[in-house]
Amino acid sequence: MTTVSARSPARLFTAFGTVLYIAPSTGELRHGPIESVPANVVFDPGTNSARGDRQGQLVYSDNGSPEPIVCHADICLTGSRSQRENRASEPTVLELIPLERGLMALKSGDVFLSAIPDGKVKLYAEVCSTWELFLATESWCTDILYQDTRWYSETDKFDRQRIQSYIVHPTIRTNTNASSRKAKVLIYGYTKWSHGRVYYDLSKRLHCDGYIIDIIDWQNDNSAHFRIVNDYYDLFLTALDGVSNLVDSYHVPYERIIGISHHEFDMRMLIERKGIDVFGRLANYGVVSEYLYSASILRGIGRLPKVVPLGIDYQYFFSALPSSLTTVGYATSMSLKTYGIELKRGELAEAAAREAGLAFKVAGSTANQISFHDMPEFYRSVDAVVSTSINESGPLSVLEGAAAGRLVIGTPVGHFPVRAYQGGGIVAPIEPEKFKAFTSSTLRYYKENPAAFVDKCHETREAAVKFDWQYMIDDWKELIDRPGLNSKLVPSSASPSS
Repeated sequence: MTTVSARSPARLFTAFGTVLYIAPSTGELRHGPIESVPANVVFDPGTNSARGDRQGQLVYSDNGSPEPIVCHADICLTGSRSQRENRASEPTVLELIPLERGLMALKSGDVFLSAIPDGKVKLYAEVCSTWELFLATESWCTDILYQDTRWYSETDKFDRQRIQSYIVHPTIRTNTNASSRKAKVLIYGYTKWSHGRVYYDLSKRLHCDGYIIDIIDWQNDNSAHFRIVNDYYDLFLTALDGVSNLVDSYHVPYERIIGISHHEFDMRMLIERKGIDVFGRLANYGVVSEYLYSASILRGIGRLPKVVPLGIDYQYFFSALPSSLTTVGYATSMSLKTYGIELKRGELAEAAAREAGLAFKVAGSTANQISFHDMPEFYRSVDAVVSTSINESGPLSVLEGAAAGRLVIGTPVGHFPVRAYQGGGIVAPIEPEKFKAFTSSTLRYYKENPAAFVDKCHETREAAVKFDWQYMIDDWKELIDRPGLNSKLVPSSASPSS
């Protein structure tokens, strides 16, 4: 991690990974590959670089006097070129708007600066979407407190769905060579489903505290990318089943890897591939629930893990309470087998809902699940959320459903018993027939007693405030900031091996 002057002019990269530059022969502002275009354009804050006053100008500098750039709806030109074409030549003052995860937008009046795929740059977009996203080489451009996200509520000016869905590829971040006050971490994992949700939230939250956190999809062959990004990031964070590939395929040393267990099966996978002593070589080792802390010790892993609880963005899922119970929601895979064991048992949730005379709605499956960015709308479309798994570590659906003010019923696995004890739901028996009987009876009661149902939903939503990331994030910071924190405190030779 490095620090630089808070007011240094910044080069700007687009969402395509290209960089802004002036074509010397035409004086036109364009964007192109960093390898083949001149480094002659910066965003200069001038004297207006304080946190509350983010304004500046795009400036052309090519071994001569810096020349401000004038932005029009159809083209952006140097001031002198704009004047020669009998256009307005007054430099365009742009408002810099920090978004999330190091992304930013530039605005003048009611329109945003856009990088068009054909290489042109225009000041004409009424709504900030993907083409209006930029990354800067200087951290001052996007340093922001989490609370200062005013753009987030302006849905008429910002396409929140596309901004959230845009993933900053680590090669783009590496090309910016952006500095950070804290560690630069690359997450190697799923970009979708519950893992994707967690990694997205971590990236967004931790950026506000001076970290750079990006993600690369482990379902792709990333050999070419790792040759570029390996030296830029300080640490690599992955679920335990990604450790072997980081080491063997991408040549990342164990000492730069933070391993996270999302499930006891990933402990088993890593032990089978690399042996039980590998945990002691990792930069750090964490688990997402207290249940996995115990499971780690019982598997004979000598290094005690740090518990890094999963949180949710409470305000993101918060919604109006349902007035009656008519539809039961199921927000994970209906079926998932690992080592031949059925873990999810979604048919039990459907059977309990049907037996109670209620409609049943599924958010999707591991193979065809809706985007995690669409989940708030899913919870609004149902009145209850049921979880039937026989083994979980930190299921998100029960936390998200609670924050949405839905009736939540789940099996006593992972972190759910603790969250239910805190008011976030109702614990059902784990045995199939007992689960179905209990859940259908509970659903039927709340269906027939609307007042009690509304009260229970309100209590659940109020309790879910405690599940927000603000109460969990410090443990993740400590995991990143203190490599080697958890040493071998339990001799593996004295512990059971499975």
